[in-house]
Amino acid sequence: MHSKITGIINPVLAGFSIGIAAVCFLRGGQLIGAALFAFGLSTIVLSKWPLFTGAVGFSSDIIKLLKIISLNFVGAILASVFALANPTTVEAAHSVVDVRLASGFGLCLLYSIGCGFIMTVSVKYARQGQWIPLLLGIPTFIICGFPHCIADIVYYAADGRYLEVIPCWIASIIGNSIGGNMPTYTRFLKGEQQE
Repeated sequence: MHSKITGIINPVLAGFSIGIAAVCFLRGGQLIGAALFAFGLSTIVLSKWPLFTGAVGFSSDIIKLLKIISLNFVGAILASVFALANPTTVEAAHSVVDVRLASGFGLCLLYSIGCGFIMTVSVKYARQGQWIPLLLGIPTFIICGFPHCIADIVYYAADGRYLEVIPCWIASIIGNSIGGNMPTYTRFLKGEQQE
């Protein structure tokens, strides 16, 4: 029973943590927000909470990944309340979403690959106690404007153009998945199993 409860709560907390990081980005601007965003992922790694973008490069279990992203979605939606409560963050969210919509499905997909790659590398080394890739990688993908499918939930929730952003969000899920598997694709070539 306890494991079932934590199996639900922990992915929600992961989504909530990334959601708070997204609010930090909206409040702090690109440079400060990019640095503070590392709070979200470092908390998740240390707490061993499942995050879709941190898990997709290490697991081939589609059902497990769907469960994680669904519960991450709930956590990010809960955190989006902090963005909706402030007109400044809502306005900043409009700017982010304008860029996503202008990019369209193809470019959102392409840019999301970069985020997925950085996330897998960051998580891989953070799990080994090497934090530099995470501390540098997270600000890197933020400054590059690479979509993160969980953080983007907060931007989309604060922006309010829900139907319009669905193609971009789907593109970011696919792109994060492709990029997340790039560092580990040699496992398949060697016949090794993922987690």
